[in-house]
Amino acid sequence: MKKRFLFGAMAMILAVLSSSCNNNEMKVDITAPNYYALSEFYFDGDFKEFNKDTYNWYKSIEDKDGVYIVNTSYYSDEILQAWRDNNLYDSLPDNGFWYFRVSPSYLKQINIDVAANEIDNAKNGVRLYLIPDTLPDSEIENMKEYLKATAIKDASESDIKTSFTENLEVRIIQYTPEGKYFTFPSSQGQELETTAPIIYVCTSENMKYFENESLIATGVDNYIKFIDRETMQKHTEEPSMEKYNLKFVELSDIYVKSGKDKTVDKGIERIFH
Repeated sequence: MKKRFLFGAMAMILAVLSSSCNNNEMKVDITAPNYYALSEFYFDGDFKEFNKDTYNWYKSIEDKDGVYIVNTSYYSDEILQAWRDNNLYDSLPDNGFWYFRVSPSYLKQINIDVAANEIDNAKNGVRLYLIPDTLPDSEIENMKEYLKATAIKDASESDIKTSFTENLEVRIIQYTPEGKYFTFPSSQGQELETTAPIIYVCTSENMKYFENESLIATGVDNYIKFIDRETMQKHTEEPSMEKYNLKFVELSDIYVKSGKDKTVDKGIERIFH
C-alpha cells in the first residue's frame, strides 16, 4: 500500500497537547533559525523497515555539523490532572511544563553547557535529563520520579533495540537556564518562548520506541532538522533513503501551511530567519 504523510501527520496523535485556541494572527517580535524539517514522504513498502532505515540513517549523521533533533511538548495542568485521574504514574510534577527533546548538537546552539562525560554517556545509551536549577526544591523529587518512570515505561516494546532499551540507565542532572528558549509550538495558543524547560538529551543510543519511531514525524511535529539547504541535500540524497522520497522544507513554509490549517497560530512563520 502506498503511504503519504503530509504536514502535521502526527498532529492528530498529539492533539491532546493543545492548549487554548486563538484564531487571531500571532504578533511576533522574536527570531528563530529557519531550519529545514521533514514535511512529507512517499513510498511503497514496509513501514517497520522505513522506521529502521530512518533510525539507522539518523544514527549515521547525528554527529555531523548542522544536524539536529528538536521536538517539544507542553504538558499542561489539565494533562497532568488527566494522568492523575487515570493513575498513569505514581509521581507527577505539580505544575505544567515544557519538555524538550534535543540532540547534543542543539544544546550547543542554545548555549546550554553540559559536561563532556555526561554527553559521552548519553551517546552510549544513558537516558540523560536536564532539569532547571530554578525548579523549586519541593517539586524536584516528583519531577525526577516522573522522568525515571516515563523513561522506563514500555521501553522494551521497541522494534529497534538501543543501548538504553537494553540497560535502562537513567541520569538526571541540573542545568542553569539563561535567557529564553524558542518552543517550536505545535498547537494554537502555545507560547513562543519558555525560560526553564525540562530537557531530554536525545541520542540514537538512548532512544526508546517513542523517539525512534517519531523520527519520521512531519510538519510542526518533526524531529530531524538541518541548519541549511546545503546540509539537508548532502544528507538526504544518500542511497539508503532515496526510495522514501523525503521532502524537507524550511520551517517558515511548514508554519505557513499549519497556520492556514489552524494547527498553530497564524503569523509564526515571520519568526524564522
